[in-house]
Amino acid sequence: MPLCLNKIQIMVEYSFSRLCFKADVIEPLNDDDIFAVHTPDGTFQMTKADFYRVFPNVVASKSYRDSGIYHMSHPPRKALQFLTGTTGFLKETPVKSLPKKDLIGDEIREKIKEIASLWKGSEHNPYIGNDVLESWEQVINEWIEDEEMPLIIRKDANKLKGQSFIHPSKREIIVSDNTFSIWVCGRVMNNETYTLKQLKEMLFNNEIPMVFMQTEDVKNKGKYTRPLGGFSLPDWKVCHIDPVGFNSNKSIEELDIVAIKEHFKKLASPYNMFVLPKEIGDLGEIQIFIDEQRRKK
Repeated sequence: MPLCLNKIQIMVEYSFSRLCFKADVIEPLNDDDIFAVHTPDGTFQMTKADFYRVFPNVVASKSYRDSGIYHMSHPPRKALQFLTGTTGFLKETPVKSLPKKDLIGDEIREKIKEIASLWKGSEHNPYIGNDVLESWEQVINEWIEDEEMPLIIRKDANKLKGQSFIHPSKREIIVSDNTFSIWVCGRVMNNETYTLKQLKEMLFNNEIPMVFMQTEDVKNKGKYTRPLGGFSLPDWKVCHIDPVGFNSNKSIEELDIVAIKEHFKKLASPYNMFVLPKEIGDLGEIQIFIDEQRRKK
């Protein structure tokens, strides 16, 4: 239930040992919804729109997008405008805001957007036909609905990649790193399409790569151990448009099966992917650039 103090409606609040932004708490909010973070330094209170405007570096960071959490050892100066000065209760009067300092500027943002648009329409950007995209979209949806098909997730991949688990819903879950997405993207770039029956046979014959490389640990503990090998894309970085991370510290068994299905869809759907030459791959970490790469269905 939202907390309402002095006509300020707090939709959600949490405590942490330092200023910390949790994606699973913030992302479901509307832009005007307020959240509060209680820390030893005081309570930081802001809207989701404030967070996106003042902390674009956090929103675009790999930690926030993939791990679902971003925290700071010391609150930066720009965060002080949101400090209420208490350590658990909101003050009756709002704190006077410090002058907002934009370290990037609209001109640079527009230039990044222009570069993003140039790349999207560039002759060097691999062209993917709508028929190929739609074929993969359909087969991914069929995969999700087929209870015999394991769902693939990217979670705790350093420790669990290649391993298989049975979820309480009875659905088999496979842990991969970004290897599965790279494999899908490579097949799409080659204009290859498959039926669900073909993919099922390939998966159960261990023909679909699930790990970047086959280490001893993968050999000893894994069930789906095919390495990426010749399916790698050495010249390209595969990027996701909507973040793939679960934004949760729950174990695989504790995750809701609906959330797992949604995760798999974002991990596997070519509509949620784009590629960049590796020499400019870091552009794929900038949200302004990412947003321009969305394809129309």
